[in-house]
Amino acid sequence: MVKCKHCQAENEENATICQNCGEEIKKNGINKIFLIGMGILGFLVLIIAISSLINTPWIAEFDQDLINSVRSGETSESLISKIKEHSKANREGSKKGYENIVSGGKSESNPEFLDEAKENYHKELDYIQKIENLQISFAKREINEETFIKKLSILYEEQPELDY
Repeated sequence: MVKCKHCQAENEENATICQNCGEEIKKNGINKIFLIGMGILGFLVLIIAISSLINTPWIAEFDQDLINSVRSGETSESLISKIKEHSKANREGSKKGYENIVSGGKSESNPEFLDEAKENYHKELDYIQKIENLQISFAKREINEETFIKKLSILYEEQPELDY
């Protein structure tokens, strides 16, 4: 609907003369162009925001806490102790998962499955060690935050896919 500027009457969108007062209706095409432009701009901003979120590396909670602790100046010794405790807990969880698989009976009837589970378990232990080494390097301030996040993101992508 289009409003007449003279009498404020509502007219059909394609009307050129007001049905109420007979005056010519001048359409304001700039407003439509402006609104379309703002819509396109808003859509582009949304696309950019979504793509930047997708490309932003996801950081595990422990690693984010480590970053915050380094920023706040916590000592290397204290951080290394926390890192080792965290890695120990991860290793213990992996060991429990592996033991559950091995004791599940499936491995007795399928030695290939047992070999695969053992190989996966060792891959996971290696992965945990790589993460721990990187975290310790960061805690010792041997690498900066940006390098830590980049290397961590690469390691996250290398995380072994496990069956348990």
